[in-house]
Amino acid sequence: MSVLARIRQPSTLIGLFCVLGLSAIAIENLHFADSMLGTTYHRSQTIWIVIGLIGLGVTSRLDMQFVRRVSPSVYGVLVVLLVAVLFFGREINYSKRWLELGPANIQPSEFMKISIALMLADWFDTKRSKEPWKLRQLVIPVFLMGAPVALINREPDLGTSVCVAAIAIGQLLYDGVQRRTLVLAFCISLVAIGLAWKFDIIRDYQKGRAETWWHAMQDDDKTPDTGQGGANRDNWQAEKALWAVGSGRVAGRSDDEARVSVLRHVPFVHTDFALACFAERWGLIGCIFLFGLYLGLVWWALYLADHAQERFDALLAVGVAGLVFWQFFVNAGMVIGLLPVVGVTLPLLSYGGSSALTVLLGAGFLLNIATRRKGR
Repeated sequence: MSVLARIRQPSTLIGLFCVLGLSAIAIENLHFADSMLGTTYHRSQTIWIVIGLIGLGVTSRLDMQFVRRVSPSVYGVLVVLLVAVLFFGREINYSKRWLELGPANIQPSEFMKISIALMLADWFDTKRSKEPWKLRQLVIPVFLMGAPVALINREPDLGTSVCVAAIAIGQLLYDGVQRRTLVLAFCISLVAIGLAWKFDIIRDYQKGRAETWWHAMQDDDKTPDTGQGGANRDNWQAEKALWAVGSGRVAGRSDDEARVSVLRHVPFVHTDFALACFAERWGLIGCIFLFGLYLGLVWWALYLADHAQERFDALLAVGVAGLVFWQFFVNAGMVIGLLPVVGVTLPLLSYGGSSALTVLLGAGFLLNIATRRKGR
């Protein structure tokens, strides 16, 4: 079967439609946000998406053996950049996440999401075992995951560090782990989270966000303010975003109505709360379509994992599925109040060149896998 014929396969066409659909919606949504803010984010985001689509085409044609050889070097460079961010990074909203490279800012933690998927796919495939993984066999992959997670959390960026960990854990669970190991790892994780909370590894403002969310879920009026970041401010942001989502009702509101509604009080409508901007304008029907695009992209990745000929390809596809799903799930959960406010972008819709590039490069690897599949 030729490469063109494989691209024409229904599963691949669905996946590419989801990628292009999300890219188009992202630019349109940012254009509207710019009309409220008096900014031009949609222009630079368009450039990043075009670059990302070119990158998608390049990664779809790369020799996967070459990718596997360079993955450790790329991972090492990104770890060095994560260290550099802590010392030389640009600080925005109490966080150092970006390195300034001329006119552009890059966010190494975003690229680490695809890098950790590549690294662990290679490691699990190379160290393949006929039996499910035991705890003592997982020291190296846990270290490969833990090092960037710790560095990202130091920025601080709890949301991205959780997403990187979730991508790695998803690949591990897909590859197979002993039930006893799974239970023990879960218990160790609970203890580690408790210690991190007690000894302030989790920052005060992060605790405040979690406590504010918990009180809101309990319909409690207590909204602790922890100083930095301001938990009361986070609660106010979440409430405004939820009001904006609800104001969209079933079919959405006109652009003129949205500009003068509660949406104009929602902060970060171009980044963290881009979904609130979209939901008020397009309503429940629009959100169902949008969510369908995200789930379609995740389905494509999991479909490829199920039909891949190579174990590495399957593990990488699972990693890309996790990359998209966990960002989507955490951001959407944050906007509608099901999860605490954290700095996780909505894939492609939120403004950010590094985030857009990461998602599109991941889609490129999926297309690479799709065009190399044998059979249907």
